[in-house]
Amino acid sequence: MKTIWSLLSIVFIVGVSVWAQHAHPSGTTRETTIVGEVIDPVCYLSHGSTGKAHRKCAEYCVRQGIPLGILEEKTGRVYLSLPVDHSNPNAKLKDFIAEKVRVTGTVYSKGGLTGIHVKRVERVGT
Repeated sequence: MKTIWSLLSIVFIVGVSVWAQHAHPSGTTRETTIVGEVIDPVCYLSHGSTGKAHRKCAEYCVRQGIPLGILEEKTGRVYLSLPVDHSNPNAKLKDFIAEKVRVTGTVYSKGGLTGIHVKRVERVGT
């Protein structure tokens, strides 16, 4: 099982990294602020895991290289964390796993995938 998750993580990270490094057609980017929960997208997609009860599992997944995302409170859309400088996509979000945050950055959307270059992140009171 761990091998499967590792393989999925590598494919996911490579895909997002390649996508983020290449041209973004006009009209697909915008700076915005979103509010939502920092999640582990793999567990969210595969079995709906969110919240404090899933924090330890999400922290483990991050250590395995799975990129974090933000589950937007208002729309239910998941934004993948994209590093502005091709560094670790989890660097700015890893201390906020399973917490409600306000994230500001540039949003990119293409082919059904939505990501955000995280510029600022802050906790939001519940």
